[in-house]
Order: sequence, then structure tokens, then C-alpha cells
Amino acid sequence: MATLEMDQNKVDRSALKLELTRVIRASRARVYEAWTRPEILQKWHAPGDMNFVSATLDVREGGTYEVLSQGMMCAKEGMTDEERKRQVAVRGQYLRVIPNELLQFTWNGSWAPTETSMVTVFLRDVEGGTEIRLQHEQLATESSRDGHGMGWESLFGKLATALEG
Repeated sequence: MATLEMDQNKVDRSALKLELTRVIRASRARVYEAWTRPEILQKWHAPGDMNFVSATLDVREGGTYEVLSQGMMCAKEGMTDEERKRQVAVRGQYLRVIPNELLQFTWNGSWAPTETSMVTVFLRDVEGGTEIRLQHEQLATESSRDGHGMGWESLFGKLATALEG
């Protein structure tokens, strides 16, 4: 007789994902450019109170990217303001690129160097603009999923301001 024991502490990473959908009042081509051109990315790609520093983007399948931001990170218990004030990087590789339709890339933040997840951005025309559907999958923990959700919400707000203003 065989017995199977499940480790209750193990988390199914495939289940840890988030999905956000927003409509931006801009053309699909303009929204795609906002994700793929550093001069537009700099207007919105820094979450919360952080500031954009630089971006290097090689937007092609197999190409890599790096986006640097600096400012105050979310407070963790016991962190001083000086510890929260720092520069962070997001790096990854483009897995799929369909201009004006889809971007899929790995995501690795310097604040969690052992966690590599995957982001897929779907773009489609809708009445009044472009629908962005973002899926962020393979997150390591529930707190990572929740933190990324807050970050993406902030970024989507900044993206709308940058493109609709």
C-alpha cells in the first residue's frame, strides 16, 4: 500500500497569479509604444512614490530589458526610512513579442532576486481606446502576488495619466 503525504507548507506557484484589466484612452499603437520605448516608459514605469531612473529595452523575442527606479520602497516592519530609500531594478527577457498585440516577458526584481515570474500584456481595441489585460504568473508567495498587484495598479494609473493627459 502506497501513501502520499502532502507538505502543507509548499505553495503551488502556478496558482499564484494576478490579472488586471484597464482601458486606456489611446490607440493600441500608442499603448504598445509606452511599453517598448524608453522615452515613453520613463513617464510611467515607477510604482508609488518612486522615480524612473533609466531603461534598456531590446524588444524582440530573446531580447532583454532592465528598468531602474529609485525612491521609497514599501515599508516592511522594522525598516528605517534610509533603508527604504534605494534604487531597485526589474530585469528579464522577452519571450513573445507581437507588435501592438502582445508582450510576454520574465520578471525579476532586485528586491527578491530568487523570484522570477512571468508577465503577459495583451492589447486589444475597444470602444474608447485600448484594453490592456495584464497577467502576472508564477509568483513565489501570496505576499509577492499582493505586492505586485499594488505595484501594477499604481503603474496603470500613471500609464493612463501619461497617455491620456
